[in-house]
Amino acid sequence: MRRTLTALTAAVSGTVVLTLAVQGSAVALKPAELPPIGADSGRFNLPITCAITMPDLGGVKVLDLPLNVDIQGVAPTQLGPGQQFFLTQGSGSMTFPRWLTDFGATFGFTKVDAVVNQMNIGAANASPAQINITEKPIAIKDIKLEQGKELTVRLPVDQTATFPDIGPFTAPDSGIVTLQFNSASVMINLKASWGFTMKVKADCKPVAGNALLSMAVGGPAGLPPLAYHNVPMNFPPIPVNNQIGIINSPYRCTVLDAPFDVGIAVGAFTPLSVTRTGSIEFTESSGALIIPAATVDKLLKAGITKASGRVKELNLVAEGGSPKISNVLGDGFPIPETTLVQGQDLVVELPPNGATLTAGPWTPDAGSNHVKISLGTASAELSFNGAAPTSATCAVPSPEVILLDAPVTG
Repeated sequence: MRRTLTALTAAVSGTVVLTLAVQGSAVALKPAELPPIGADSGRFNLPITCAITMPDLGGVKVLDLPLNVDIQGVAPTQLGPGQQFFLTQGSGSMTFPRWLTDFGATFGFTKVDAVVNQMNIGAANASPAQINITEKPIAIKDIKLEQGKELTVRLPVDQTATFPDIGPFTAPDSGIVTLQFNSASVMINLKASWGFTMKVKADCKPVAGNALLSMAVGGPAGLPPLAYHNVPMNFPPIPVNNQIGIINSPYRCTVLDAPFDVGIAVGAFTPLSVTRTGSIEFTESSGALIIPAATVDKLLKAGITKASGRVKELNLVAEGGSPKISNVLGDGFPIPETTLVQGQDLVVELPPNGATLTAGPWTPDAGSNHVKISLGTASAELSFNGAAPTSATCAVPSPEVILLDAPVTG
């Protein structure tokens, strides 16, 4: 068996998946929802504040209006020195509160024209530091103002469309690159049914955590540009100051002294920031162990027809928060004996029987200004064709893979 696995080292790859579903709606991860290994897909709902001014009155500021911006996209989990990368499948929306539409309706405003002049996505420590994804202003005509309903301005306007690839950004030689929402600017023209119009400008900036994701830089230079496409993006709406996504991280694991390149994907519903006296939790978690069909076929060719075992550990590492190391699988979960079927992925539910688990809580350390949670080591016991179990150990990804980097507020 040892010789067989060693011979298959270059061909075998698999994916361990831990997915964290939205609170109150825990469901098992569907394999078809996974991004490819090395990619991060996610949805972010950021609290922002918009300075509302009246251009026709000399730009006088009326108020600071709290809003939220909802952003989706796909980006790499890691970067090489000097590597170019893109944010792909990007889309976004800004939501104006119900009271604003009610106020407009009271004065007879029934429609709105909006021109989005800026929606700036930053890449801290990369070059350029910022790209305006609406380089050419985007005009949206005749948005209906409906009393009792929020007003949402979506970009692109087509509900099924996404922006062209955003980039290229270029990674530095080392350190961490953080994709961010930096700012937005929208010109709004309120239109009354009796012909009167009123212009309002909203200049918006984040008020708490604005990081979409952070990517460590390391490894060899000269890697090709990274841009992921055709990634599933079926994330549900989420509350303000939260995110949901799936990071599929490259891992190197060892089984019977043979190295295997695998992926460990972590999906998470998490806050974007944490108060100094608060905590961070990943709640109602579910997952699956997945070995792709191509690998199943190779195992069958080598005479391996059945697999079983136990997933023991998936450690998360905290910086700026405690505990420092957490095995989010607790006592682990069994992998029931499963028959490999040619041409089919091997999918094992974790936890079994539709159960869920909770990871955390992590609390900020005294004096810390952020809590960063990254992937650590992982391990399992595997048995093939009923043979004695053997240990499978997975080293910490290098460069590190960051799940969350939440600022500490308050």
